[in-house]
Amino acid sequence: MKTGVLFSSKKGSDALLSGEVDKKLVYSLSKSRIPSWKQLKYVGRVLKPGEFLAVKVLSVLIFLSVFFLGFNFYHDHLRTVPVFGGQYTEGLVGTPQHINPLYSQVNDIDADISSLVYSSLFKLNDRGEPVNDLVEEYSISEDGKSYSLRIRDGVKWQQGGDLTVDDVFFTFQAIKDPAYNSPLRSSFTGIEAKIEDDRTITFTLPEKYSPFPNLLTFGILPVKIWAQIPPASAALADLNLKPIGSGPYRFSSLSKDKAGNVKVYKLEANKEYYGNKPMIKEIVFRLFANFTEAINALNNGEVDGLSYLPKSEKVNLVAKSSLNLNKLTMLKVRAVFFNSNNNPLLKDIKVRQALSFASPRDKIINDVLSSEAHPAYGPIAAENFAYDQDLEKYDFDLDKASQLLAEAGWKREEISEENLLSLKEKESSSTSSSALSASEKEFLVLGPGNWLYKEEAKSKSDAKNSEPKRTYLTISLTVADDEESANTARILMESWESIGVKVDLDLVSASQIQTSVLKPKKYQAILFSQLLGSDPDSYFFWHSSQAGEGGLNLSNYKNEEVDKALEEGRMVYDREERVEKYKKFQEAVNRDAPAIFLFSPYYLYPQGKKVKNFNSKTITSPSDRFSDISGWYIKTGQRFDW
Repeated sequence: MKTGVLFSSKKGSDALLSGEVDKKLVYSLSKSRIPSWKQLKYVGRVLKPGEFLAVKVLSVLIFLSVFFLGFNFYHDHLRTVPVFGGQYTEGLVGTPQHINPLYSQVNDIDADISSLVYSSLFKLNDRGEPVNDLVEEYSISEDGKSYSLRIRDGVKWQQGGDLTVDDVFFTFQAIKDPAYNSPLRSSFTGIEAKIEDDRTITFTLPEKYSPFPNLLTFGILPVKIWAQIPPASAALADLNLKPIGSGPYRFSSLSKDKAGNVKVYKLEANKEYYGNKPMIKEIVFRLFANFTEAINALNNGEVDGLSYLPKSEKVNLVAKSSLNLNKLTMLKVRAVFFNSNNNPLLKDIKVRQALSFASPRDKIINDVLSSEAHPAYGPIAAENFAYDQDLEKYDFDLDKASQLLAEAGWKREEISEENLLSLKEKESSSTSSSALSASEKEFLVLGPGNWLYKEEAKSKSDAKNSEPKRTYLTISLTVADDEESANTARILMESWESIGVKVDLDLVSASQIQTSVLKPKKYQAILFSQLLGSDPDSYFFWHSSQAGEGGLNLSNYKNEEVDKALEEGRMVYDREERVEKYKKFQEAVNRDAPAIFLFSPYYLYPQGKKVKNFNSKTITSPSDRFSDISGWYIKTGQRFDW
């Protein structure tokens, strides 16, 4: 037995030894210990059928697992991202004249281009609030009269060189200098500037003014270039069309027609811009004489967008599917302002309130503005942080209007066509100038209708007179002679006359309404628009000091409570406290009804869908549509996020 065991062990040892030798022989003939594809095809000969099937199944599972893992990784980590490049072409109506922060506010095209070329101390964000631009940080003195601003370091001019506090000081002084004749000058009366060090400038105000940063949104000029140009010649300088700034885009080229009018104006991305670098390589503006030409160019694909689309032209857009019709809320209110100095009947608060209730905002918005507006109910825009959401609204209600007029002592009298015909016959058949009574003469002026009147108390001298004196409720409504204003006024006239108020429309040329009507306050009631700022400060529109000739208080409104709220509101820095001040202001104006606030129009901005990431919602001026232009893009690429 032992002998057998020993034999068996020896035989096994020989087999193991033989196996090791075989392995060494195979390894010596193979370049790799990993089987090649040629070798793998013999696996089926080595493995049993069940084992070979298991290998197949496992191989398929491994392959599928790797595939899905790879796909998920690709899907989760590959991103489509904006890349630099592309050209955006926009159509403008008009021509650039002064692409210069000292003058650009006068012309929308100048303001558009200036906002892209120049940078400012503060800029407005997409909510219309001032945020730091060139300013790195700032502080306000304890008395609220001094603002100390620290300027960013490393900001470059587009022609080279650093932007410094000297450039800021020069620009401010140029605005204040009468020789430059800048329209911004009046905004900085009494304000002084002082350079503290190479990066700090201090502005000192005559009194506290919390919205002051809103004033510092003008572009900054390079002193080394503009100091060489005499102030009296500044408006004529070539730099007004070929500007040098520090904004996200820089002047590239322009072309003119034979008459010298600019037809194409090109900007290119400023690679040295200190802020978020723009993603669109080139901005091209094509200039047109009118909106018909501009819209035709948009329909034909010659431009990618228009700076503005009049509501009446919306129906003329052909390629709507290729456009984004951006509907921007503009901080602007259209209202009827009452001037009781020229019509004593408007001194009665119930008359003004009745006219407010009799004004059909929704009908005007739908019929005149093609629904491209939203109702307005007060002197502060609904988008403003200080707007009083709980303000009582004068919603359209003819019954309420008639009730108020009746409470104020007004009665109705029917004047028929038959009455007027007989009066005209009486007037024509009589040779005496006194054939018609005063009331009958008034009837002829009023015309047919059911008019409101009041009988005046007789004086002692008139006691024997059998016919009482009557006063009819008549109002002259002044409007510009453009289509939108005239159609709005006709709807108001129709509605007011339905409650017995006789309305005379006074259509005035739009070019003359400022100088001939508004400035001297020659109107009883006027339909006009106020461009509201992003700040709730309404001092210049409603403070009693702004009443009278030349002032912006169009209603000549005077109220001590309102004056106090406006004075304190612009001197308070705490936001909640400011809200309370302006709430009192809105409540008083709403109660006194010195104006009928009708609507705030939308600003229609058509833009080709090739432009991505346009996010603006609210603007205070047309150029604000470019406030987030660094975020726009046309070209895209792909990258992995690991």
